[in-house]
Amino acid sequence: MQNLWTIFRRELAAYYTSAIGYIFLMVFLSLSVGLFITPFFTFLSADMRGFFATVPILMCIFLPAVTMRLWAEERKQNTWEMLLTFPMQPHELVLGKFAASLTFFLSALAGTLTVPLMLVVLGAPDPGPIIGAYIGSLLLGAFFLAFGLFISALCRDQIVAFVVTLLGCFGVFLLGMEFIAAYLDSASPGLGTFLARVVGVTEHYATFTKGVLVLGDVLYFLIWTAVFLFLNGLFLDIRSRPAARTTFLVAVVMGLGIGLLANWLLAGQSLGRFDITQDKIYTLSEASVKILKGLKAPVRVNLYITPKDKMPTEMQRLEQDILDKLEEMRLASKGQLVPKAIHMETASVLEPSEQEGKGKGEPEGLEKRLLDKGVRPFSVQALREDEVVNKLVYAALGIAYKDKDEEIVPRMLPDDLDTLEYRLINTLYKLSREAPPVVALVAPRDPLNIPPYMRQLYQQMGRPLPQTEDPYETLERLLRHEKYDLRRVELTQGSALPDNTSTVLVINPQTLSDRQRWELNRALHEGKSVFMALQQYRWNYSVVRQAVSITKDDQKPEANPWLSQYGIELDPAVLMDVNHQSLTVREADNLMAALTGGGVTLNLPLHIMISQETMNRKVSITSNLSPLFYLWGNALKLQNEVFTRHNLDASVLFSTTPRSWTIPPETQFTSQVLQPPAQGQQRPLAILVRGQFPDVYTGKERPAWPPPAQQPGMPPTPPPQEDAPAKALTPAPGKLLVVGNAQMLQRNFLSGGNLDFFLNSVDALTLGDDIINVRGKKQTNRTISKPSPETRQFWKFVNLGLMNLLIAGIGIGGALLRRRARAVYTAAPSA
Repeated sequence: MQNLWTIFRRELAAYYTSAIGYIFLMVFLSLSVGLFITPFFTFLSADMRGFFATVPILMCIFLPAVTMRLWAEERKQNTWEMLLTFPMQPHELVLGKFAASLTFFLSALAGTLTVPLMLVVLGAPDPGPIIGAYIGSLLLGAFFLAFGLFISALCRDQIVAFVVTLLGCFGVFLLGMEFIAAYLDSASPGLGTFLARVVGVTEHYATFTKGVLVLGDVLYFLIWTAVFLFLNGLFLDIRSRPAARTTFLVAVVMGLGIGLLANWLLAGQSLGRFDITQDKIYTLSEASVKILKGLKAPVRVNLYITPKDKMPTEMQRLEQDILDKLEEMRLASKGQLVPKAIHMETASVLEPSEQEGKGKGEPEGLEKRLLDKGVRPFSVQALREDEVVNKLVYAALGIAYKDKDEEIVPRMLPDDLDTLEYRLINTLYKLSREAPPVVALVAPRDPLNIPPYMRQLYQQMGRPLPQTEDPYETLERLLRHEKYDLRRVELTQGSALPDNTSTVLVINPQTLSDRQRWELNRALHEGKSVFMALQQYRWNYSVVRQAVSITKDDQKPEANPWLSQYGIELDPAVLMDVNHQSLTVREADNLMAALTGGGVTLNLPLHIMISQETMNRKVSITSNLSPLFYLWGNALKLQNEVFTRHNLDASVLFSTTPRSWTIPPETQFTSQVLQPPAQGQQRPLAILVRGQFPDVYTGKERPAWPPPAQQPGMPPTPPPQEDAPAKALTPAPGKLLVVGNAQMLQRNFLSGGNLDFFLNSVDALTLGDDIINVRGKKQTNRTISKPSPETRQFWKFVNLGLMNLLIAGIGIGGALLRRRARAVYTAAPSA
């Protein structure tokens, strides 16, 4: 151990006493951190995936420079033989040099820690992927350093050692790329896939960047590191023996063969996996385990998939990955979930006239019989030699429970693996219910505003102009797809809520009548759930010759007289926030601009973005959401004394940033009004209230339905019929969720975080938190609120300037100290 320590100190001192070492550190930090910081403040994403995507490429370039001199310089300066005559074992020399180079590389990685520090200060990143990626970078660096050390021992010139190591590192990096593997598979089937798994580093490194520590991937790097360190020590040990070259070549072939064999055996094994992500997104959730354990009958899960050897290279692992996930669920269900893979051939779905040798009386194959169920092949792109071709493949899931029809998940791709747990558990959970829950949707259908050029097209085609459009039709289709019994009701005369309604969704109500409030009050008092998305204003942007005019359309929800009795009001002031994004507005009368996508980009504080920093992570609905686009929304006013008086539990789901502000509705937009004030305020935007809601109409007569509006040119509306007697109320705890924005739920904006927020809300109000906790287990795009210019400049200096100045200062200070010590030493004899 003493000998190893001596070599370690000698080599490490060589790095830190040379100006080249400090230049290396500064250039590595400037490139790695600079490539990440340059676009960071544009997109403001609180993760380091972009950083660790470039680190392997930089290591392929810089780590050969770290190892090229370790043995080649010894041979060039004729210190090779002298070093080998010391009373040291070859493995001590090799391990000492390797440990010194690894320590030097660790100091380079440590210099990048300002990036995660910045993310922690500005936002709330998931520490799991960051820690995992640093561990993966360390293991990858150890592999490259061991390989470079081995090559340096074989070369007499360090430039040759650098070039050979550079080519080798890039070679194993490129072999792991999917397009390289696909190209090799097209030339020799199976070759590219084999090399990508056994030799290529990309796939093994990628698991660490996700926040998952897979034992097989750890062993991959350790095995190759140990192989090259062993070969390096063996070369030193037998260099002067007779027939050393032949012996060494045999040892190299055997060592590489053992490494390939070991990694090939490990490639198909599930030895162990540690999910270090914050929300355990790659582990079965407790809610999934609870649902699986509660199954009262076996569930058959059939995987209809194309055989592995006929899949494109990019999808050859899909079957194994899905079966691994299903096996994990089978164990959690204690055998109640029964997975099975069924291989299907796309050639079998050809028309009978195109099939050769098939008799008319012969029964159809499995592929033909499953077409009616929805199991159909789909087209994917695959690389074949020098062209991209479309290939038909099968990848579908069939879920059968009791005597119910088999539910089909028609399309599974590698990118869908993150949502496989939710899609399967969600289907199982709703199949196991006796009847689907009833959800009532109350949403208006807007009059259709057709641009003039579209009117001309309709007239030329001789087609009538549509009169209305349904901006919330996507919600209707989405809830039906989620296995809810959706009822679209108008909540007017003759269209009251169904008796068995579980949840009432009131989207963008306009001029709520007293009778409608009475119906919603009964629903809450009886223990039903109510979701209200209110919209006070909508803004119309008109672009004419690059000039923009903005007009306001008051939606008049008139919900405050009713909501205030529960402690909630919609603030009528126009809400603005520093955290916003731009929108592109196109010229409605310009057909060419509409077709080419041209227009004017508006960056207004009305276009509010809600990041994870202002979301309530203690509530399942918003515990793991992507950012929300809160377009033209309003803030809420809360009265805590009302919550306390009625014994209601209120939880704010998300808020603005502390730098939001409001302006009166009648204020004209000017550049001064759109600028944030010196002092802002954080305002609630969505709230969930639970408890026994009071009957605010106790002792009052039931309001009558208002007479319907008379349409011009239409016959008089007959008088409304008398209502049936109101049923007696049975009090029960209910739930009320209010959000001050309905635009976010329109079809043009219902995606990403907005979509998940709506589904989470409906599931939480109707079914409870189990399904939400399953849906939330996925990688979300954690964003950061837009920092001030001073903050941006500070962190740019810390990441790009401060660390480089610190390294330069250490290098210059060390050089001065050595110079002074040398001067004192030379002056001692004369004294």
